[in-house]
Amino acid sequence: MATGNSVAIIADRKSGKTYKREIKPENLSLLSGRRIGEEVDGIFFEMPGYKLQITGGTSIDGFAMKPDLFISGKKRILVRYREGERHKDGIRKRVTFRGAVIGPDIAQLNFVINQYGPDPLEKSEEPK
Repeated sequence: MATGNSVAIIADRKSGKTYKREIKPENLSLLSGRRIGEEVDGIFFEMPGYKLQITGGTSIDGFAMKPDLFISGKKRILVRYREGERHKDGIRKRVTFRGAVIGPDIAQLNFVINQYGPDPLEKSEEPK
């Protein structure tokens, strides 16, 4: 069941800026079944000529997508911490992740621009 409140966060590596776009429910259903790492056309977000790569996202429950988990739903995985404050030999924790396959329960998708179109993004960005 799609909520219609899905958001796309698009990162521009050249300028270092990010852009926020709404994902329409019909476009989310067209993106359904794609995985992290795949390239999509910018026409989904009114950006003709642009090519975007999916880099991640979160579900409506707030669980992050895990690139190496090839399912559409959620799964609890035993994670071993190796860095930071939690770094201790033997510390493991069961954490819930969402799979790398886009489904109808996605709230946010993250993208990186791989190919630029003819129009700059600043023009098509709505003033806030």
